[in-house]
Amino acid sequence: MTRMEMAASSVLWLVFVSCSSPTGPTSSTTLDRFVQALRQQGLTVSLAGQISPSSNGFFSVPANQVRVNDSQLNAFVYQSADAAAAEAALISKDGQPSPTARVTWVSTPRFYRQDAMIVLYVGCSAEIVEALQKTVGPAIAVGPTPCSLGR
Repeated sequence: MTRMEMAASSVLWLVFVSCSSPTGPTSSTTLDRFVQALRQQGLTVSLAGQISPSSNGFFSVPANQVRVNDSQLNAFVYQSADAAAAEAALISKDGQPSPTARVTWVSTPRFYRQDAMIVLYVGCSAEIVEALQKTVGPAIAVGPTPCSLGR
């Protein structure tokens, strides 16, 4: 192989590698942006680990536990918006996460979806609900458990 052929081959390889690499945000970037957006609204936010898909029992990706003030959210980050949309489509309007999982919630469940992320908040804090609506949009499902959104 001549130098010219080797150089051309190297350039083609670089083009192939850069074109085949994912260009979307990584799951950690998505989660970091979500946490930062909540903090910008004056909330105290920290990450508290993950729950595996086999333990959460209804979504195919781990639940990232996000502590917000004195409450907890679960953020499920997918490889693509399509993957998140497919699982979000399984959530019933009454807040059941899938046709095969029936959950008895301790408070009102609210599911939100934005791009490649589904967020689950089970609680009644008006401050957190408002922050989630500003950050990820309106809830896609809200369970029937009565909840007064007081502060």
